[in-house]
Amino acid sequence: METVQSPTSLRHFAKHLFLVGRVYVERKKAREDVDNHLQKMRKSVIRMSLTYSDIDRLRQKIKNLINWERKYSKLFKAPDNETEDLKRQIRALEGELAEEREEKHTIISENNERIAQFTESFNSVKSQMKHLHLDKLRRQQRLKALESKIREKVDVHRYFHS
Repeated sequence: METVQSPTSLRHFAKHLFLVGRVYVERKKAREDVDNHLQKMRKSVIRMSLTYSDIDRLRQKIKNLINWERKYSKLFKAPDNETEDLKRQIRALEGELAEEREEKHTIISENNERIAQFTESFNSVKSQMKHLHLDKLRRQQRLKALESKIREKVDVHRYFHS
């Protein structure tokens, strides 16, 4: 028999022993309860005094028994490697998903920054185009004014008729 090495392991053993004992006792009580109720119902059937509430109580007692049977079976369940493997795979996939989300968030942030830069550049080019367009219009107006002054001062008939 293995000796208990530390108070922690003794505490763990005692706790586990207490839980197993409690579940075993409750399971046993639930079984006895169902058996007793079934005996009462047999007698009621013989006397023809069975009611719906008897059936509902039996149903509740059976659910209670099933619950305690589940708890009892979980205590003595052999470790399931397949379940552990699936849990590890789930954790790995959740990690990958978190990485993908972070990468997607990073890409979105970078794209938003680029869009902001492009918008700023576009607005700058647009502003320069407006400025150049206004300069062009001013030059055209000055050229027209200059042309009209030249026409007023120069007699075109004199140049062509001489």
